[in-house]
Amino acid sequence: MKNRHSWRFWLLIAASFSLGAISVVVFAVLAYVGAGAFNSDNRLAKRNNIAQAELIQRRKQEMAELLERKRRSSEHLVDRMYSRYLDNPNATMDFLVISGGGENGAFGSGFLVGWSTVTDKTQSMPVFDGVTGVSAGSLIAPFAYIGTDESLENINRFFRNTTADFVVLRKPIYFLPSNMSLARVPGLERAVGEAFDQSTAQKIVEKTTPGRLLLLQSTNLDLAFPAVFDFAAAAKKSVAESNTESMTNIVLASAAIPGMFPPREMNGFLYVDGGVEGNFYYGGHPSKPDNTFGGIWKRKHPNIPIPKTRYWVIINGNLRESPKTSETGWVSIATRSLEVSVGSDQVVALRQLYSIAELTQRRGLGQVEVRWIAIDEPLKDGVFPKIFDNREMRRLSDLGESLGRDPNSWNLTSP
Repeated sequence: MKNRHSWRFWLLIAASFSLGAISVVVFAVLAYVGAGAFNSDNRLAKRNNIAQAELIQRRKQEMAELLERKRRSSEHLVDRMYSRYLDNPNATMDFLVISGGGENGAFGSGFLVGWSTVTDKTQSMPVFDGVTGVSAGSLIAPFAYIGTDESLENINRFFRNTTADFVVLRKPIYFLPSNMSLARVPGLERAVGEAFDQSTAQKIVEKTTPGRLLLLQSTNLDLAFPAVFDFAAAAKKSVAESNTESMTNIVLASAAIPGMFPPREMNGFLYVDGGVEGNFYYGGHPSKPDNTFGGIWKRKHPNIPIPKTRYWVIINGNLRESPKTSETGWVSIATRSLEVSVGSDQVVALRQLYSIAELTQRRGLGQVEVRWIAIDEPLKDGVFPKIFDNREMRRLSDLGESLGRDPNSWNLTSP
């Protein structure tokens, strides 16, 4: 009798434990599903599913349009430089290329402030004929395009004075697969809205002269193709419509770190960080020789020397990832591999730019010089979501300003 009661006792204990465990699991599942069901702000609206064949055709069209825009831009640059040649036969064509880098963008904004103080005419900051930006660089590029001391100080303050709500984890469960991103960016959106106001749009329009370029790169996730936006045109639209949404959408799309920051939907397509396609932009798909600046110049002005082209590349971070002993867990290995991959891509991109410069000269299509600068010291690892460390960003801004004041900071040879 005693053994039978003991058996029943332990059976009751086991059943109670099992029911309790099942209740916990059911509660967790319901909470998980409920979090997704009742927090629609965390999800993108349902999107139309476009047939892959149509997307492939659209990508081909985008490629053709991109090459045609490049050809027209080269035509306009030739006309621009010819007008300048008539005033100054030694005029150079200058392009500023600013990379992505998240919080490390403080280095680039500080560098421009320092560079603007250089008085040696051979090393001082030129009036750029073209400025490009990717991700963090897309925040800086429009202010470098404006080019005044005030505009450069304004964007430097942007990076030096981030707030705690720049990046905020989604609630109640930030890692739900149905969420559009792990985090919201209310502080970043607010700061971008304040920086890219009607006054900024008007200044960009005023600084836009025939042939001058301001291009920001994002990534069209649907087409798996770079999206290169004419930001001067976006500023002109903002002024005409008294609405800066066209500017802020482009900037936030270019800086939308995949998975971490919300993507942006525009014109029926989904856009994420421009760094997915490449951490800096200097022209994309190569043109045929006859459609390059040098080729068009030789056709239009065969008896006049082709003006020299200079690229100034600011890399907001280390050129390569800093060396360190890697940890053995799979998460650490995957993360470290991705970091090394990004640095390797930058090295390859710079080498390609130097190769293009050499090829251009060998073809007799003009002399091209490339200068670049990167952070040459180990960087503090950001810990998501606290990836905008104000103290570190001010340190990087100070470092950039110091190097910008020294004309010898530029690297002249291929890495």
